[in-house]
Amino acid sequence: MNILEISNLSVRFGDFYAVKGLTLNVRRGEILGLLGPNGSGKTTTIRAIFGMVPYEGEIRNYATSVGWMPQNSPLYLNLSVEENLRFFASLYGIEDERRVEEMLKLVQLERYRKRLVKNLSGGMRQRAMLACAMLHDPELLVLDEPTAGVDPPLRVSFWEQFEKLREEGKTILVTTHYMDEAERCERLVLIRNGSKIAEGTPEEIKRRACGDRLLLEVDDALAASRILSDYRSWINGKVVVEVDDAASEAPKIIEMLSRAGVKVFRVEIRRCTLEEAFMRLMEHA
Repeated sequence: MNILEISNLSVRFGDFYAVKGLTLNVRRGEILGLLGPNGSGKTTTIRAIFGMVPYEGEIRNYATSVGWMPQNSPLYLNLSVEENLRFFASLYGIEDERRVEEMLKLVQLERYRKRLVKNLSGGMRQRAMLACAMLHDPELLVLDEPTAGVDPPLRVSFWEQFEKLREEGKTILVTTHYMDEAERCERLVLIRNGSKIAEGTPEEIKRRACGDRLLLEVDDALAASRILSDYRSWINGKVVVEVDDAASEAPKIIEMLSRAGVKVFRVEIRRCTLEEAFMRLMEHA
C-alpha cells in the first residue's frame, strides 16, 4: 500500500520545467531514495509535496503525520539548539521533556545544547534540523540531503536510525548524492532534467544499466576480444565482457572461446557499482 502517490507532476518556472511528468509511489514502510545530479528536480519535487511551489498533476498523501528536513535551514539562528527543539516541540504539542532529550542524544548534540545555532558548524546544523524533523515521531519522514556536511561516522549513525525507523513501520523519502547511502535504500528513483529515467532496487538498476560482467583470464586476450566481437567487451588486464545474465552466458562464452582454441583459465562474475550504473543511465537519458 502506498503512503504517498505522485502522478504526472510538473513544476514550471516561466518556460523552464524544473519537473516534467514525474510519477512515483512511496510504499508504506520503505526507504525510497531520490537520486539525481544537481538541478535534476529532486528538491523541487519535495517542495511540491509540501505545497511550496505551484504544480500541475496530482499529489496524494495518506500519512497521518509528516516530518520534513529541507535543505535550507528553518532553525532560528539566535536561539540555542535546545531552544529550537523546545520551540518546534511546542508547535507539535509535545509536552514530554524526554522527547527533546532523546533527539539531542540521537544527533549527538547534548554537549552543544546551549550553543546558538548561528555558531554551529554546517554539520551540526544538519543534525539539529534532523532532530526537529523527527520530534513528533512522524509516520512519513521526508529528508532532503540529510547528511550533507556530516562526518562519515555520524552519517552511519543517521542511517542506522533511519533503518530502525523503517523496522518500526515508518516510511522515509530521502534525497542523497552519496552512493553508499543510495545502496541502503530499498528502492531508488533516478531523475534527470525533471524526468524519471529509472526506478527499482539498487540491484535492479545496476543490472538494467550494465548487466553482469565476466572477467576472463585467457592465454590470448586479443584473440578472445575478436572472437567476442558480438558482445560489449574490452581488455583491462583481463578480458571484460558485459552480458545480461552471467549464469546463462558464461558457459556459452567459455565454449565459444574453447572451440576457437583460446584457453580460459579463470572466470569471475562482477556487477558494476551503483555509481557506474548511475553515470551510464545519465549519459543515455
